[in-house]
Amino acid sequence: MMKRQLIAGMIGIIGGLTVLSAPLTSQAVASSGSAVTTRTATVPLTPKPYYSVGTGHGYRLIDQDQHVQLTATHDLKTTSKTTWMVSAQTDVLVAGTTARYYRATNAKDGGQTWIAADHLKPGRHYQADTIKVKRAKNYIKAKKGRLFQMTGPTTALQLVNSQPLSAKQTYRATKQRYFYRHGTKYLYFYVTTKKGVRGWVWHRYLKAGTYYDVAKQQAAIKKKLQTYLNSVTKQRTTAVAFYNLTPKKDSPAAKAKQAAVYQAGKLAVSAHGSQVTVSASTYKLYIAAYLMHLKQQHRFSWTKANTAGIQRMIVQSANDYPVSILRRYGRTNINHWLASQGYYGGVFSANHDSVTTANSLMRVLRDLATGKRAFKNATDRARILNLMGQQIYRKGIPTGADRANAGTTVQDKVGFLADYGQNYNGDAGIVTLPNGQRYILVVLTWRQYGGNSASFVDFPKIAKITEKVQQIVY
Repeated sequence: MMKRQLIAGMIGIIGGLTVLSAPLTSQAVASSGSAVTTRTATVPLTPKPYYSVGTGHGYRLIDQDQHVQLTATHDLKTTSKTTWMVSAQTDVLVAGTTARYYRATNAKDGGQTWIAADHLKPGRHYQADTIKVKRAKNYIKAKKGRLFQMTGPTTALQLVNSQPLSAKQTYRATKQRYFYRHGTKYLYFYVTTKKGVRGWVWHRYLKAGTYYDVAKQQAAIKKKLQTYLNSVTKQRTTAVAFYNLTPKKDSPAAKAKQAAVYQAGKLAVSAHGSQVTVSASTYKLYIAAYLMHLKQQHRFSWTKANTAGIQRMIVQSANDYPVSILRRYGRTNINHWLASQGYYGGVFSANHDSVTTANSLMRVLRDLATGKRAFKNATDRARILNLMGQQIYRKGIPTGADRANAGTTVQDKVGFLADYGQNYNGDAGIVTLPNGQRYILVVLTWRQYGGNSASFVDFPKIAKITEKVQQIVY
């Protein structure tokens, strides 16, 4: 009798139930099945959100004769994606060990149960804040992720019908809300696409931007440009070759959203580009290339005479120096070397005027612009390009390019020749726009002409073609 009084005096009685203060754990409860002795009085709590962790069960507490029994009601794994609102607590004694239990209400279906405290953590789970309007903005995929539909009330929201984000779409966000998982909130954007996709995406899966279908954009530009070139060459008195270069490094064009569209050569087109025609003085580009080849073999140097000769050849389009080179090294030898470089190999002949194709001149200029083949030496390349920028005949490509975009610069070599009742005009240049875009354009024309000397009759046509080409592509 004294022993029972001593124990009662030590632990006290509240409402007929034993008050306990031992360490809290549910392990003893789980190991002893339904053999439960006593619990403390139910203590009301300010409702707070929790979520379940690990494995375990929800229980029903049955009080009888100052004892309590726990009966499992369901497996917590079946309600892992929900928030539990805790509103009361009690401590249960089992085999000398106490475990705290929370009375929790399932936010998803309203079901109520008792859950061991060590199976719950504070925080909202699968819930969301109200939807807010977001200033409309375009996004593209930043990293691998999925788009979801959100269903249910904000207190028990579910993410369903997921689909992977596409790297080839623009996602326009117009709404936002916070979605909670394991007590952490995540910002989600509501997005739509032109293809009819709509749903919610975690904002970290996106980055600001607009998707450009590079291949589609390139195909559209090429089609439009090819259509135009076909129209201006349909009389078969004109040949045109176009090749886009990559934008200048660190230029606005290189940093633009659509920079990938202008990868070198991706927009290249020609019309009658393989048509062989009289080159007039555009052949001097081949002479310059051959001389730089000789320099690589230590057979040419920038002597005073060579420097002056090349300057006259490019800037004034004088013939004396290139003719001396042809005589010294031989037309056949130079033709063989040109063919070995992938250029047209029949440029020079003792029986007729020099000839070329627009495509071949484009290849020479491409090597000059990119520092390939004979033009690997950066200093030599810069010297030749500088002279081409000073050449005095500017009514063709330079005029048209500047009309399209004021401030555009052109490094080019022209040709003009009247022979046997035919007039030949040509211009081949490297064009740089103010924003850093660059391209190569070659336009060659030929027509019957009754005059006795070379005429610039088709240079206005060359300028007009240049202007339109630049407007189409850039």
